Amino acid sequence: METEWAHCKSSDPRGFYDGARNFVTSIHASKGYPKRIQCPCSGCINIWSHPPNEVLDHMISNGLYEGYNNCTIHGDPNTSVQQEMMENMENLETYRMYRDAYLDDEFMEPAPAPLEPNVGNLVSEAELPLYTGCPSTKMSATIMFYKFKATNSLSDSGYDELLEMVRSLLPPDNILPSSLYSTKKLLKAFDLGYEKIHACVNDCCLFRKSLEQMETCPKCGASRWKVNKRTQKIEKGVPAKVLRYFPIIPRFRRMFKDSEKAEQLTWHHTHKSQDGKMRHPVDSLVWKKIDSKWPSFAEDPRNLRLGLSSDGFNPFGDLSSRYSCWPVILVAYNLSPSLCMSNEHLMLTLLIPGPKQPGNDIDVYLEPLIEDLKELWINAIIAYDAFTKSAFNLKAILMWTINDFPAYRNLSGYSTKGKKACPVCGVQTSSQWLPNRKKHAYMCHRRFLAHDHPYRHNKTWFNGTKEHRVRPRKLTGSEVFQVVKNIKNNWGKEAKRCTRKKEKKKVGSSNRRKRRRTEGKKSSVNEMEDDSIDNSDDDSDDDSEDPLKPSKRWKKKSMFFELPYWEI
Repeated sequence: METEWAHCKSSDPRGFYDGARNFVTSIHASKGYPKRIQCPCSGCINIWSHPPNEVLDHMISNGLYEGYNNCTIHGDPNTSVQQEMMENMENLETYRMYRDAYLDDEFMEPAPAPLEPNVGNLVSEAELPLYTGCPSTKMSATIMFYKFKATNSLSDSGYDELLEMVRSLLPPDNILPSSLYSTKKLLKAFDLGYEKIHACVNDCCLFRKSLEQMETCPKCGASRWKVNKRTQKIEKGVPAKVLRYFPIIPRFRRMFKDSEKAEQLTWHHTHKSQDGKMRHPVDSLVWKKIDSKWPSFAEDPRNLRLGLSSDGFNPFGDLSSRYSCWPVILVAYNLSPSLCMSNEHLMLTLLIPGPKQPGNDIDVYLEPLIEDLKELWINAIIAYDAFTKSAFNLKAILMWTINDFPAYRNLSGYSTKGKKACPVCGVQTSSQWLPNRKKHAYMCHRRFLAHDHPYRHNKTWFNGTKEHRVRPRKLTGSEVFQVVKNIKNNWGKEAKRCTRKKEKKKVGSSNRRKRRRTEGKKSSVNEMEDDSIDNSDDDSDDDSEDPLKPSKRWKKKSMFFELPYWEI
């Protein structure tokens, strides 16, 4: 089998690609068209097997390994059916990536690695009128029909039939996609797809990497597949829980492939406040701290500064439903204030399924996102800047998270209920239990005022005392990490459910009370039970006001500490 093409990657890029394509086509044909073939690239060296399109991708990226021997591994090819395979491979994403990176005249110089497809051509094609004189574009019409399919639960065959009927009513020159396959193909070109990752129904783990082939959860033993509640029959092939992950790295590359967007992403570099007032996160202390801590990161204004937000919502719009779905959204603060918070720039990265909220186990679902954020910080990625027409190393940093109080508890791991609920004051929080309202009140805000402020000495307007204490000391990221670093995370609701049952059993056996049927006695029992519930939220070591002492109010070590910069 000819392998001379493997040595002309830099001198003859088109000949290199054609040779790699013919090579993979021949191997696939000689093996009888299996789903996977052994990959002879320098990284896999015939040890790992992949689908043919991935093998072609590896060959273009890594090249053929030097010790390749086709006679014993892949055999002689069957050339009678090569032409059909070559035509199919022409449409691969790998081909478009390689063609645009190496063979287009638009590039001033060859890029060092395969880049993303030419977004300009894809956008111009998608923005063509649906037919001559039509105000709607091909993309807008396609999304409208696809949304109709999802909203009305239309079957695949029904969607194809609908498109066929609409196309027959339109002028002959219309470019509406003719099938569901062509619709998905159009959307996939813009990376609007996502990765489906199976998850344990009890939030113990994701079935990926070393757990990808497992049928049951290694921790709780729950089936990976859906179980019929009535017959208890396992419906193999139907996952019980699926996480949708929208990879961020391809989307960041696509942002810089648009020249207008690439220019907008450097807005912050020339629009800092000159009068000391904060109008954008670029004027914040966190931004300035990052600039001083990592000057090499701050040198390139194209490096991304990100914020993360998450919260639960009911996707069905039914108040009687308790289904809770959690999206995780990223925001790029490089853009101007009018753009960074606009709908089209809020990046949905994760869609965590219900029916129950993930709680503290949300870290299990954040794992693929955290891995990509680590990659963007430690190794960077190669991206092409269409505005400057040059390739560069793109890095990104997550500056903060934005949440309401319950979501803050889930992401940070700090318990935001009880008498020490304030995450800023921590164990130094001052609170008062209101027995009639059955809740805590936090009345010591005067600690944050200046020492000579008149409100500090005003007893009548507040709780009848003067306030002489100073404000609590706020912990730094490294100090918080020292508090939580020894916590062993115990993911999964099944294990926690068993632990709670044991604790309740112990409490119930030692504190048994007889209930009276009289109404007055019943109310007193309820008050006693409420007090016991309240006390369960407060921990014995919280009486100490040493913020550096490990506290049981921290329920986990957050996944965000996997990021190298998070504890700084």
